[in-house]
Amino acid sequence: MNAEILLEILDFTSAYVVVLDADMNIRYVNLSLVKTLGYENKNDLLGRCWLDFTPNSVKSNLVSVHKMLLTSMKNECSELTNDIIDKNGNKIKIKWLNTSINHTTNWTFSIGIPETFNVESYTQDEVRSQFKTLIESDRTIIKTLKDCISKECNPSDLEEKVCTE
Repeated sequence: MNAEILLEILDFTSAYVVVLDADMNIRYVNLSLVKTLGYENKNDLLGRCWLDFTPNSVKSNLVSVHKMLLTSMKNECSELTNDIIDKNGNKIKIKWLNTSINHTTNWTFSIGIPETFNVESYTQDEVRSQFKTLIESDRTIIKTLKDCISKECNPSDLEEKVCTE
């Protein structure tokens, strides 16, 4: 499967997907997140700093997590819940699962879902259950991502597609 098809598939997932470069600039964003942030198309967001869409109170934590993922050699994942700010200034709480996707490009890949319940009142297993529900509904997308990232995608294909959108 080539990167172009993968990116089209990601646009139709109900989850939010964002890929950030080493400077936390948006290299890819899916349509679901574009619309949630109140924009019409991806070009409104591509190249912008992700921190522009987050409250000041979480920026240093996001930078730390981003740097940790880029320097990790174990393909670690990080779960993080934080607000994002839409075009109208509204805050939306999102539960993110973050990882690095390729050490040669120094990018991070994040997939998120809106938090519709108070995480603090649930166990970690119950929070993960929410992700499982999302993954089951988007099983084809997740399988395609796994296959593509693990063996078939050329990072330059993804970079080329992102830059031409």
